Amino acid sequence: NTQHHHRDNDDPNENGPNNDINRGNGIQDRPLPFSFSACLLIKDNNILLPEWLAYHYTVLPLRRLIVGVDPLSHTDPKPIFDSYGSIGMNITTWTNDSFWVDGFEAHEKKDFSITDETDHEGLRLHQRYRQKLFFKACMQQLHDENQTWTLLVDTDEYLAFNYYDEQEGPPTWCKKNVTCAKDYEKMIKDGTHPRTQLDRSPTATVAEHIDKHGVDKNYDGVDKPCVIFGRYLFVSKESSSREEIQRGLDSDFNATLFHTYRYRHRSSLSSGYQMGKSIVDVSRYDGRDLKNIHRPLGNLCTGNNAYVHNAAMSFRVHHYIGSWETFRRPGFDTRGKGFFDKRNKVQNLVVDNTTPRYSSSGNSTWLTQFVHLVGKDKALELTQKIRIREELEMDKMWRKPK
Repeated sequence: NTQHHHRDNDDPNENGPNNDINRGNGIQDRPLPFSFSACLLIKDNNILLPEWLAYHYTVLPLRRLIVGVDPLSHTDPKPIFDSYGSIGMNITTWTNDSFWVDGFEAHEKKDFSITDETDHEGLRLHQRYRQKLFFKACMQQLHDENQTWTLLVDTDEYLAFNYYDEQEGPPTWCKKNVTCAKDYEKMIKDGTHPRTQLDRSPTATVAEHIDKHGVDKNYDGVDKPCVIFGRYLFVSKESSSREEIQRGLDSDFNATLFHTYRYRHRSSLSSGYQMGKSIVDVSRYDGRDLKNIHRPLGNLCTGNNAYVHNAAMSFRVHHYIGSWETFRRPGFDTRGKGFFDKRNKVQNLVVDNTTPRYSSSGNSTWLTQFVHLVGKDKALELTQKIRIREELEMDKMWRKPK
């Protein structure tokens, strides 16, 4: 296992008024109450990694990451993680499934081999078991390091503020109760509902919100170590114009290379939501086995199941299908073009312009804030340049004769 440690920046003048924007160094522009950790499982996700890392570095802020790299990967993510080490991210990669513990079933053995490519069920169970082992080991490790809130999502998923959306309709719990819907709307209009108080500026962080308001105590008042947020799908439908998605971005950045800018069409908050994803306070993790990735700690998680009412939480998870170039994988892939197209057939789409996190004047976004934190040259190098390089690599692999 390789471990990369971040540098500490002790120079008090480093972030002073004369600090040149191109000499950023991963210092927050103001002290934050705490930083986030994450557990991430990956297999050939190099194209998606740079945006995922930069976004969560800025918005959470994410500073500690443990990554489980699939032993069957065709690509090596280590160079990407090394470059993020230079801005103060402490990243450990676990290769060769070093966290594995054999179970009793055939699919729970580390040396489980798939004999016939059609045995999808065995493969699925093996992957599910591996997922549970990884997240258990990762949370235990972070617990031992005295970390706290930890994000458990995939590389195509982003934790976002659950800003109120004019088009979302009444809360899902109102069903068809008109009074319930009207009461909710009134709280939104008069600004008394917690969702109207979410900070809309591009510099707002999840940590500051949690520090000030708690994670979800506005709703059920129960302080649980696992909080589940609703998850909504963004489809691969292009936005109306290049100008629109480029808004607020420095012209050296190409908005079409960032999912959080390029794709704006998502499933409506009041319909067809997927099972949620969570954050876990690992300081309170008790070492239990994982139930499943959508409700990892069972009854220690909020709610009664993995589905979350749209109007209940301060945060939500945005799940991007992305472009076909970023969705495809080299080698044997059970999720071909047919699956990609099927995934994109979503009813009740609405346009969501909240993920770029525009400032009130619309001329800055989360990426502007990332540039502010690390400097423009560094920001380009850590996002767009890696993305372009990895897409070329993937393209070569994809064209290789099978």
